[in-house]
Amino acid sequence: MIKDFSKDEYDEFISLFSVNNVWHLIKKMLSEVDAPFLEQGERLAYIALRLAEKQKIDMKNTRHLVFSALFHDIGRIWASSSDPELTGFDFKSSYDHALSSYLFLKYFSPLKDYSDIVLFQHGRADREQKNTYYRYGVKLNVCDHVDMWKTQGKSKDEIIALLKGGEGRYFYSNDVDDMISLLNETNILEHLSTDICHQSVDEFLSSLYFRRDVVRNYLFMVTYCFEFYNAETMFHARMTASLCYLLGRYLDLDLHNLCILYTAGLFGDIGKVRIPHEILEKPGKLTSEETEMMKKHIDCTKEILEGCFKDKEVITVAYAHHERIDGSGYPLGLKGDQLDIKQRIIQVADIGAALMAKRTYKDAYPMDKTIEELEIMKNDGKLDEKIVSLFSANQEEIFAYLQNHLNRMLRDMQALRAERQRLKFADAWEK
Repeated sequence: MIKDFSKDEYDEFISLFSVNNVWHLIKKMLSEVDAPFLEQGERLAYIALRLAEKQKIDMKNTRHLVFSALFHDIGRIWASSSDPELTGFDFKSSYDHALSSYLFLKYFSPLKDYSDIVLFQHGRADREQKNTYYRYGVKLNVCDHVDMWKTQGKSKDEIIALLKGGEGRYFYSNDVDDMISLLNETNILEHLSTDICHQSVDEFLSSLYFRRDVVRNYLFMVTYCFEFYNAETMFHARMTASLCYLLGRYLDLDLHNLCILYTAGLFGDIGKVRIPHEILEKPGKLTSEETEMMKKHIDCTKEILEGCFKDKEVITVAYAHHERIDGSGYPLGLKGDQLDIKQRIIQVADIGAALMAKRTYKDAYPMDKTIEELEIMKNDGKLDEKIVSLFSANQEEIFAYLQNHLNRMLRDMQALRAERQRLKFADAWEK
């Protein structure tokens, strides 16, 4: 049985990315999913950073507060999801809004240990709870209100008056005092609408050290963001990447090429965030116009990934996952020797992952039917004969490996849904 990624393989995977600061990569990709959320998160992070500096909060907790600010509204990605189990949140409710983001960060990000800050981001000073991070949640609430009032066009004096009005009930006195000092002593409000805000946050994040396993989990978080956008292809990126990894191992690819292939499989469909839901999830056959629109996700993927990798071959491989050996694929109509081994592998992996998944227009195929469909495409000259044969010969091991990965992801989803139900009807501080 092939084991999961080794430390050396994960190190090589991380080394492919040309962005030294993982935040820049996350920022680029999340801007495709929800640009306003990203902009608001940066403003909130800037206010939180300045407040933490004012209060001389230690680096560990400053880091927690700033990251919580950046991703405080990440649950909003579920507002555009078509999965009814993910869209049942009332995003007009501050509690549901905080709950959705808390659950995402707890189950699908490296921020699990302090995701409570986001859960309590609308907490109140007069309803303190016995939780280590409750006060940080209320601190985040102060920052959020300052940003909201500034966005509403309120003056500095009006914001100071509102802060004083909420002291003791909504906000802790020390946070109010320190925030008022910041407003009086600095140009923090003016900075929110300038590059100073973004540059300050970028500089802070660039100064941080990230362990490689944390970087890896941030990258996986990005894939969840664009997969949750479309319920029909949820987990498709992870399954395609896993198939790429397995088929590459069977073909004895070296470590560097194996990781290029895995990364291309992981991010190859990110361009679908630019494709309308009604096309992505249409139950019937696409019209010719819709088909052409769907095909554009390849070029969108290339645009989004440009500049993210040290080795540009990651993009070359991802860009070819809809090509076919007989030249019938897209976007370039490459054929035969124009397609290298990694490009041929990702084609089989992408089709295999799609066949084994449920779609609006079909049920999930069992392994034997998946192999049958791949064999037909192989015999028609569309897919590489050796790769399809290896897929067939190792189908039991492939199925077990994929099932193990899928079960882990499904367990996370089940735990998320159970916790959501438990917290949904909790006696929230705002009610």
